[in-house]
Amino acid sequence: MNAVNDTLSKIKAQAERARTSHEEVKETSLEKAQRRHEAALPLLKAFADVQDNFVKIDVLKRIWPRDYDRRPDRVHGLVAAVLGGEAHPCGIMLHVPGGLCSFEVRESWDGNITYVSSRETNGSRPLLWQFDQPDPWLDGFYRTMAGLLEV
Repeated sequence: MNAVNDTLSKIKAQAERARTSHEEVKETSLEKAQRRHEAALPLLKAFADVQDNFVKIDVLKRIWPRDYDRRPDRVHGLVAAVLGGEAHPCGIMLHVPGGLCSFEVRESWDGNITYVSSRETNGSRPLLWQFDQPDPWLDGFYRTMAGLLEV
């Protein structure tokens, strides 16, 4: 009977360690998501500032040649995905002529924040740009928007 109690106590201890470990991973994951979200706020604000602006008609024709006239003609209609999820967005992916373009905040294995831009062209490998600071990353977003917006 003593061996059974010893076995049960070991099983209970292992279950408690697993629960604690799972909670710690969940907390760490939430903290990382919050950190990426905070680093992405300048991009998200910049996008919010232009999301209701018109997209150039020739841009819409190049993205959706068959049904451009049935697509939203505002910038928010170009959003293919909100990266990081709705709760803690850390970037956006946009439809652009010939493919997709994304701007995202990532965290490296050592905890450093990186600002990543990518351009995916249909049928080609994606081009990636990584920055340690947000300014060149945001400049890339502004350049992209300058080519899309009716200004």
